[in-house]
Amino acid sequence: MATEHRPDLILMDIQLPVMDGYEVTRRLKADPALWHIPIIAVTSYALSGDEEKTRQAGCDGYVAKPFSPRQLLAKINQFLPIIEQAGRE
Repeated sequence: MATEHRPDLILMDIQLPVMDGYEVTRRLKADPALWHIPIIAVTSYALSGDEEKTRQAGCDGYVAKPFSPRQLLAKINQFLPIIEQAGRE
């Protein structure tokens, strides 16, 4: 789907039915056409070390559930300058 639609940002759920979000992220980041797309992990995993695990998989940001809409928007806004700059290249 990302290959076809080329999103500016991906919100990645870690608990996916067929392949977990860690593996999906690793595959996206390994693709030369998609590696630059920021990926924010959105997860109910909030244990010690889970944020680091998402970063090791290639996620650029992390938001643990439950979260407020403002918290999610703030995290997304951290990546908007990156999106705007990538669009100018």
